[in-house]
Parts: sequence; structure tokens; C-alpha cells
Amino acid sequence: MSEYQSLYRKYRSQTFADLVGQDAASRALQGAIVSGRVAHAYLFSGSRGTGKTSAARLLAKAVNCTGRARDSAEPCNRCQSCVEMTAGAALDLIEIDAASNRGIDEIRDLRERVNLAPALGPKKIYIIDEAHMLTEPAFNALLKTLEEPPPHVVFVLCTTDAQKIPLTVIGRCQQFVFRRHGEEQIVARLSHIAAAEKVQVDPEAMRLIARTAQGSMRDAVGLLDQLVPLADGPISLESARSLLGIADPRLLDGLLDDVLAGRAAEALAELERVYAGGAELRQVVRGLMEGARDRLVAAVTKGDRATATRLSSVLDALLHLDGEVRRHAEPRFLVEATLARLAVELGGVEVARPLPTSPRSGEEPEAPHVPSPLAGRSGGDETATPVPTPSPSPTPAPAPVDGWNAVLEKMNRTVRAVYLDAQPEVEDGTLVLWFRYGFHHKKAQEQSAQLMPHVREWLGTAVKVDYRLREQPAESRAAKPLSPEDDPLVREVVRRFDGRVTKVKDAE
Repeated sequence: MSEYQSLYRKYRSQTFADLVGQDAASRALQGAIVSGRVAHAYLFSGSRGTGKTSAARLLAKAVNCTGRARDSAEPCNRCQSCVEMTAGAALDLIEIDAASNRGIDEIRDLRERVNLAPALGPKKIYIIDEAHMLTEPAFNALLKTLEEPPPHVVFVLCTTDAQKIPLTVIGRCQQFVFRRHGEEQIVARLSHIAAAEKVQVDPEAMRLIARTAQGSMRDAVGLLDQLVPLADGPISLESARSLLGIADPRLLDGLLDDVLAGRAAEALAELERVYAGGAELRQVVRGLMEGARDRLVAAVTKGDRATATRLSSVLDALLHLDGEVRRHAEPRFLVEATLARLAVELGGVEVARPLPTSPRSGEEPEAPHVPSPLAGRSGGDETATPVPTPSPSPTPAPAPVDGWNAVLEKMNRTVRAVYLDAQPEVEDGTLVLWFRYGFHHKKAQEQSAQLMPHVREWLGTAVKVDYRLREQPAESRAAKPLSPEDDPLVREVVRRFDGRVTKVKDAE
């Protein structure tokens, strides 16, 4: 019984023509090989699965190939050197994993061995994978060798994090950046492999794999490899989704709807249905991220600033969650807690709530809506805090919606939270900001310097800002005081730092 070889190893690029999606790097390397100007050191950087190590092996194979045509950079894949390199048995190709060989002792050993002549071909190639993992002393030990290597040595450093490579090392290498593969490129490659393996895969399943791989060709081929055992018949979209642990997009859309609408209980129930369908947690989070991103783009395109602000906050939280899920001891609880918190926050305090539009001719102006500070709280009674009676003077037309929302968006989160309670009105070149609570009224005036540049940009340099406090009826003040947890500023701080209120203490 022959040993099974994974599809990624079986279909690893063996020629430059087979190196998908890296045309610029491929052309440059082939030009250097044909002209005999191969550099002594290269740095291949880019995200995982984009072909860095494959390109390094192709370079090694081509420079030592004895059957290569003089005007071509393509290795023959038939000579002894090519056969040994393809099999991973070539003495002139040394691959070092810097993640496990990162210390100065390993680099000192490498420096001693580079002086040995090649065993078969004209060059000895050292591929240092995940080079950014080397320690600082190891980089310093390698530096002199990179600067003045023996003429028969070529170094290729591969890394997924070029920012961690010292500039002194980068300056001694020719750097090539390997780009993420596009979905169409991945689908085309997967289709080629599936045809060679005589496996039928539904086109929608192919696109699902390409989307899940997030630009990594290696990951995409690995996912296809998982589906091959199902190949008694055509691999459908549903079977691919089930095996890969990817939730139905319709369920994720419903889950995102519940979160954005502030329906925490419904969101947790929907999440339970997603779990029951066998979805993998990271795929659930990524699916929600994609949905939030698509809705954010649509909201920005339509000019719906309030919705865009809410979606931006949700997407920011999901991006943080995506990084935490892999490290958390209880990832399911983390996902549930995060989605429930987002739903409660969105249901309790609306971000940049749209203001009423100006009344049409012949219609009575509608009084500005003032949301209850307890809206969305479990068991909260919205009637306990009546809407304060506005000043008896005629109410001027409210400020344009987009203008005030734009001002809010330009301020940082902490300052913006102070002004979320404000109801703006424009009176003869003066922006009047009405506040319901003295705390916000005082804090807003303290932050006036942060507000004024944006207001002048909106309403002109001569504009003035008048901070006014609405008088609360006595029965309203006595009925139920505002809880610190309900304060928009407190909510914003808790959300931003993923914290909670544990103790409330009066200021001295």
C-alpha cells in the first residue's frame, strides 16, 4: 500500500509557471537566473500560504539545475539535482526553521558550515523559514555572513512578519513581497487539482473554500484535501459547509440582526442554533465580521451615519473577538458574552441617533425625541422618567441631521460620549446644546475646546455654542435617579475597555 501524500505536497509548484499569483516576484527571479545575477541574499515576506517557501525552493532548484535551457529559468525537473531537491534529499538545499532554531548557537553552527563547498551544484542555498523568530543576538551573528557570504552561498529568508526583521538585515537582502491570492486565483487552482484527482466539487463549494482560506493557497488546498474523502459523488455546498464548520449565512444574518436591534436574548438563542449546526467558533466570528463589514459599506454609501457608527463599533468589537477566540480558555463563553454585551449596549443607548428632519410647509414641527436613559435595561420602566417639558419659548428648527452626526464622528470616543445626550438646535448663528442632566452639562463645557473646531467647520467660524440644561420636573427627579451604569460616558468606557462597574463612590 503506497503512502498517501497530502494534496498540498503533491501539487506544490515545481516550475515558475506553476507559481500562482506572484507574477512580479516570479519575473524578477527568472530574470536574475537567466542573466546570472542571482543575489547572495533574498527576503521573501508575506502572509502565510502565499508561496514564499515554494519560490525559495524553485530558486534553489533552478540555479543548480544541469538540464536547464540557457535562455530559460525553468528547472528541468529531470536531472539529479532537480530530482533530489523535489524529494527533499538534496545536500545543497538546507532548510532551517527559525521558530525552533532561533538562538545564537544555531547561527554560529550555520556560519561554520557555509564555508563548505556544494556537494553537487554550483550553489548551496540556505532557506531560513519564519526568520523573524530569530533572537537579536542570532541576527547579529548572521549579519556579517549576510554582508560578505562565500561566493557559492545564497540565503533566502522567509517571513510572515517583515516588521520584526532588523533594518540592518533587510538592507543586505533583495526583498520581494508575496501578495494574498484572490478568490478567483484560488478557485482556478482548486479546480485544476480537483480535475487531476477526478473529484467533482460544486462551484459554490469551491468559492466557499476560497473565501474561507482568506488568501492562503496552502490553506485552500488543505481544506480541499479534507473534502476528498467525501468524494463518493459531487461535493455539495452543504456538505462542504458542514465538514468545514461554517455556519449557514442566513443564520449569521439573523444573528447579526438580533445584535444590531438590541435583542440580546434572541441573539443568544440564534447563536445556540448556529452551534447546534456544527459551526466552528472562529468561522462564526469571521462570518459576523463579513456581514458587519458589508452592511457598513452599504450604510456609508447611503450616507446613513448613525447606522455606520453603530456598525463600526460592532465591527471593531468583532475584530478584537477574532483575535481572542484562539487564546481564550472558554471561547464559547467569550463569544456569547461579547454578543450579548453588544446587543445590550445597542439596545440601551443609540449611537448618534438621527435627529428629526425639519417640518414640511404647513405641518406642525415635531418635538425632538429624547430617549430614556434606562431604555434597554432589563426590567427598566421607560415611563419612570418623563420627557422634560421644553422651554415655553418657541422651539427653533432642529439642526441638520448629518451636520451634528458628522461633528460627533470627528471626536474621540471619550469626548463623544459626553455629547451623546445633547439635543442640538441652531438659533441665529448659535448652536444651542440642550442637556437633560447636570453631569453631562458640566462635562460638555469642560470639553468645549475639543468640540469647537468641528462646529466651526460645520457652521462657520463666527458660530457660538450655548450649553443649556433642561429643567427637570420635581416628580421626575424624585422618581428614579439616573444610575451610573446608565450614563453614556460610563457605558462608553465600559465598552471600550471591556470592563464592568463594581463599585460606585461619591466624589470627595
